[in-house]
Amino acid sequence: MNTPTTKELINASMAFLTYAGESLAISATTVFQIAERINKALPAYPNLNDDWQIVWGPALYSSDVVDDKKQANLTFIAQSHSMPSSYIVATRGTVSNDFWEWFTEDLAVNFTLWPTSLNTDATPYISAATANGLRVVLNTTPPSVAQTPKGFSPLPGAGQNLAEFLATLTDQKTTELCFTGHSLGGAIAPALALWFKQTQGNAQLPNNPIFFPMPSWDSNNVANISCVSLAGATPGDKAFSSYFDTLLGESYDRIYNTHDVVPHAFAEFDQMAGLYEPTIGMTFAEKAALDAMKLRLKEEQHKINAVYTNLPNANPFTYPLDTTKNSYAGQALYQHITAYELAFNLPASTGV
Repeated sequence: MNTPTTKELINASMAFLTYAGESLAISATTVFQIAERINKALPAYPNLNDDWQIVWGPALYSSDVVDDKKQANLTFIAQSHSMPSSYIVATRGTVSNDFWEWFTEDLAVNFTLWPTSLNTDATPYISAATANGLRVVLNTTPPSVAQTPKGFSPLPGAGQNLAEFLATLTDQKTTELCFTGHSLGGAIAPALALWFKQTQGNAQLPNNPIFFPMPSWDSNNVANISCVSLAGATPGDKAFSSYFDTLLGESYDRIYNTHDVVPHAFAEFDQMAGLYEPTIGMTFAEKAALDAMKLRLKEEQHKINAVYTNLPNANPFTYPLDTTKNSYAGQALYQHITAYELAFNLPASTGV
């Protein structure tokens, strides 16, 4: 990646704003507190030039495992003041302390059929992890007006899911619609972009129990859909990558740091162990965990004769190793989060 474009800088900022308030405990007011933090940060947030406002959301999903609620996926839509037809759909990456999200939306490497609106030479498959995340994002809504706690104003798009709100933007006018996210969000964002691209014009998809029914949207095909993803894992197999390229290839920008472990999952898993060698190597336990994951990945790919394949339009950069990080895990965390913040002139994500 050369010097980031204006579009890349803006989308990187939106992607990292989704982490606002991720450490807040779950309560009836959590998403409203997050909305306040995002709205407070927006005017002076780097790369955004006080040009954006939230017009839908945020919509927050919380996992509930053994009565221990944790924040998980969060999504919002922002609109440009200077270009009112431009919108960004930003969706959050993994919340670090939500192990439900790790196992359900990150590490579920078994495949799920991707329903298509076109005839394809081969059947596209995506990871169950991406399918789970996509289903959550498509069906999580900002709290309804009736659910708004005392002392807070209803959030924009209250009670509407993502597709229902997007349908209101595409009634008549041409709309520029870009999907973005970092990490888990970097895998879900292109899946979202493809989902909405293939359902334009009220195209009907085959019934699939993985996904909830899709409301009609953009009946006039006026939305120009694009995607800028950062640090995303591989969402699908070779047929999925090919199908994605057919519909969205020229409108996609896949940004990743070559020193980041996450974009190497799952198409480049073999490169992970030596990522920081000879400076830093894996511990015995880390290698054992990686080997176990490799075995599971091999078994899942063999079941349906599919191979995880990166999406097109790679836009890599290589961020230098942090010489103060002497462990593989410490370096991996730095390269996955801090390196992007530094590369895109962003504040520490914990600061919002």
